[in-house]
Amino acid sequence: MPHYLEEQDSHVTKIAVLGAAGGIGQSLSLLLKTGLAPLVLRSPGSHVHMAMYDVNRDAVAGAATDLSHIDTPVSVSFHAPDDAGLERALTRAQIVVIPAGVPRKPGMTRDDLFAVNARIVAGLGDAIAAHCDLAHVAVLLISNPVNSLVPVLVERLAAHGAEQAARHVFGLTQLDAVRASTFLRDALGSDSHDMPLVPVVGGHSGDTIVPLLSQAPGADALSPDARRALVHRVQYGGDEVVQAKNGAGSATLSMAYAAARVTAKFVELQMGLVPELHDTLYVQLRDARGRLLAPGAEQVAELVPGVEYFSVPVTVTGKGVSHVHGELLARMDAHERAQLLPVCVKNLAANIRAGQEWVAAAP
Repeated sequence: MPHYLEEQDSHVTKIAVLGAAGGIGQSLSLLLKTGLAPLVLRSPGSHVHMAMYDVNRDAVAGAATDLSHIDTPVSVSFHAPDDAGLERALTRAQIVVIPAGVPRKPGMTRDDLFAVNARIVAGLGDAIAAHCDLAHVAVLLISNPVNSLVPVLVERLAAHGAEQAARHVFGLTQLDAVRASTFLRDALGSDSHDMPLVPVVGGHSGDTIVPLLSQAPGADALSPDARRALVHRVQYGGDEVVQAKNGAGSATLSMAYAAARVTAKFVELQMGLVPELHDTLYVQLRDARGRLLAPGAEQVAELVPGVEYFSVPVTVTGKGVSHVHGELLARMDAHERAQLLPVCVKNLAANIRAGQEWVAAAP
C-alpha cells in the first residue's frame, strides 16, 4: 500500500481521519472510500487520498488494508504513533476529520467523558497546528461532547497563533437533522421516498438540540403532543441506540453516515467542483474579544445572547466560513422561541464554559 504518494501530487485532495479504527472511524472511512469516487470521476486529473490514523496500529493497519482492496479510485494509507504517523497523516491534509475519543460507557458521567476526550482533542489540535496549513485546512470535529470540545479545539489552535482558527473548525451536528428527518417521516406515516427536511439548530446534546418543526414540511399536520414527543425523540435519539446496544456502544453507523455527507461537501469544495458549500455546522459566532466570525454572525449572536458557539446555517469557501445565516432563527414560532431556545442557550452556555475553563487550566 503506497503511504506517501499523495504528498507528491498537487492535484491530490487529502483527507486525514484521526481515530480511523474506532466504531465511527471505520464506518466513516468505508463511506468515504466508496462515496467519494463519483467526485474523482467528475474531475479528470484529480485524486482523493484518505490517510487513516489511530493509536491502535493493528486495527488501523487492518482496516486500511481491507479498504484498499475496494475497487474505487480513492487511495488509502494507514498511520500509527510508532512511525511518526500523526505527522505523516496530517502533512498536506486539506480536510481533517476527528472521530477520535472514547464513547460514553455505562457508569461514565458526561464530565468523565469530557475530561478524557478533551485531552485527546487538545493533543490532536497541537498536531494540526504543527503540521497543517491553518489558513486553509478544514477541521471537522465529531468527538463528543461537541458542545464543549469545539471550544477546546478552537482555543487550542488559537494558542498556536491561528487567530482565524474559528473560521476553519466545524462541529458536526448533522446527525440531529438526519434523525429529525427520519423520525418526522415515521410520525407522519408517509410512504413517500422523499425525506422531509427538518432544520435543526443549537448544540449537539439533549435539550441544546432545537428541531425547528415549524419550518419542516408536513409537521403542521401533527398534534401539539405529537410535536413535543418528536422534539424529545430527536433530542435524545442517541439514548435509543445506547439502550438497544445494551450499554455496549453508542451511535456509530448513523453518525458515520451523517459525517460522510458533510465531509463529501468539503471534498467537493476543495476539489474546486463548487465555489462554496452551505450546511448547518457548529461554529464560533464571536470570540472573547467580541470579534464576529463572519457577516451575519451578529444577527445570530443577538438572538442567542450568552453563547459564543452555535449550530447554524453557514456558507463556507476555501478560506473558511464566509457568512452566517440567521433566517431560520428569525422565523421560529412562538413555542420554539419562548420554550426551546432559552433552555438551549442556558445549557449550551454551560457546555461552552466548561470547554473554555478546561483550556485555561490545561498545561
